[in-house]
Amino acid sequence: MAVYTKLPADALATYLENFQIGSLKTYEAITTGIENSNYRIVTRVFDEDVKSVLTIIEGENQARTEDVRRAMQHLAHYGLPVPQSRLLKVGVKQPKIEGKPTFLMQDLPGQHFTDVSTDHCSALGETLGRLHTTSTALDWDRPALYDSAWMSDTLTTYRKHLSLNHIQLIERVIDDYETLETAGLPRGLIHGDAFKDNVLFDNTHLVGLLDFFHISQDLWIMDLAIAINDWCTDSQGCLRNDHAAALLAGYDSARRLEREERAALAVARAVAAARFALTRLETFDGKGFRKDPQEQLQILHQVVAVNIQQGFN
Repeated sequence: MAVYTKLPADALATYLENFQIGSLKTYEAITTGIENSNYRIVTRVFDEDVKSVLTIIEGENQARTEDVRRAMQHLAHYGLPVPQSRLLKVGVKQPKIEGKPTFLMQDLPGQHFTDVSTDHCSALGETLGRLHTTSTALDWDRPALYDSAWMSDTLTTYRKHLSLNHIQLIERVIDDYETLETAGLPRGLIHGDAFKDNVLFDNTHLVGLLDFFHISQDLWIMDLAIAINDWCTDSQGCLRNDHAAALLAGYDSARRLEREERAALAVARAVAAARFALTRLETFDGKGFRKDPQEQLQILHQVVAVNIQQGFN
């Protein structure tokens, strides 16, 4: 959530006049992240402070704004812990800032944890299971964002930043993904980015699932693979079995994994690591990477090594 669009106070105050949340009191930029511009805003309604988050949609994300808004509204309607949009005044259309689409949403309580427990993993698994089941009622005909064809094209573009070993490893994973895509596994809407920095907790209670700009039609196990790689591995990229078991048990409490899905998780984890290594390669700005791909490449090495040992490849 970097800041690419600078926002003067007077422009923000004018923007906020479109909403039923009072007048501007304070605001500050949220400088973490890499995709959109985000601000934390406090407005005043009578004697009460109202906390919100403004997102100014940047770049390629702009074309997906209304799809993301619709998906978030659907999930919030079914009780998922998704931030809800602030109410517009009657007759007002969604306003833009400097011609860019925006979200103005409630600032959910809670905090991000980098050191998570098995209880946190279980709560995330249950939430992902609920997301998958409730999203089946949403009409969504958009293709997968990061399929094997995208991975192959992106690898071709950024291969100069990788060693020969990494290139061969990712090519092998792409071949495995092509097989997985045609295996008939359950698929539907996935969050696609359920990293620890996109989830809020009150103690061990999951109170917020954030950043839906990677939402897409895909194999449901891809959400689990992404989560296991981030939530259930140690600093060396090795699997923490107790955390992974808790995450899968939480998921099973909301939607029971099929046997074939569970068997495919090892390959899906390799795909997830390769996928995010490639998205981070895309952040190269001519001087360096805004988000380092090395962490995901390390996890990829670990996952593939274990898969070979256990006969998955």
